[in-house]
Amino acid sequence: MTWTAVDSNADLRELADSNCWEDSETLEFYATTACERYFPTDVSRSGYINMNIHVLLSACSPRGEILEIVFIDADWSSLNYLTHVFIGGRIDPLKRVNIEDANGSLEMRCSRIIYRYLQQDPVHRSGHYFVAHHQGSDTE
Repeated sequence: MTWTAVDSNADLRELADSNCWEDSETLEFYATTACERYFPTDVSRSGYINMNIHVLLSACSPRGEILEIVFIDADWSSLNYLTHVFIGGRIDPLKRVNIEDANGSLEMRCSRIIYRYLQQDPVHRSGHYFVAHHQGSDTE
């Protein structure tokens, strides 16, 4: 599946509107400092020294049953956000992302977001998706 980059506030709204976040569930997540081949090359911070947080969600969307999101170069996130992911906020002119709750409180800050919808597979609910498909792999 092809990754979609969030480059503008319109792209962020498209991602936000593509899924019912209240009916979605975090299946697993992990963080790494590794720069993957499928990451955008124009990240506007200091070069992936912060965490890249990969999140796998059981989605509630006509686009797919599973949603994989990568928060690239994240320098702020709450643990609660990773277990209750939603999308809302703003993107600055350098494409850096601030995810905020309804009260304007910061929930996630990162340099970029990429995502892709996938069809359901038994490994998605196994708790081993990232081990089986990503860690140590640059084939995405």
